[in-house]
Amino acid sequence: MNNALSSALLLLLAIAGVAALLMRNGRALLRVGLNTAEASAVSGLAEVSVRRGDLTGLMERRSMQAGLRSARRKNLASAAMYALLLIVPPLLGVGREVYAACSLLWFLPTRPVRPSAALRVDERE
Repeated sequence: MNNALSSALLLLLAIAGVAALLMRNGRALLRVGLNTAEASAVSGLAEVSVRRGDLTGLMERRSMQAGLRSARRKNLASAAMYALLLIVPPLLGVGREVYAACSLLWFLPTRPVRPSAALRVDERE
């Protein structure tokens, strides 16, 4: 009886862990998409700065592009890590135990999924 109870509890924690991993992976992929869209918008703004001869604006846009590239790499690495945590444990035969431990992800804070404030364009432009 005790063994069946612990097995059922482990299964419930494993289900919660898989759900946490899927949510974190989805949020990381959503952030990658947002970073890609922002980078596209910033590159368009950089082209406008070049046409206008605005060197200060061009340098600001380039620094924004570098920050967005860095954030995109970070989010892609996070998504890859969560995907590996979803795929590898069942192949190694330790799926329930790893997923049960991943259920603790529900208690960790998540990064927000929203565009950066760097893309606010003045009404003058």
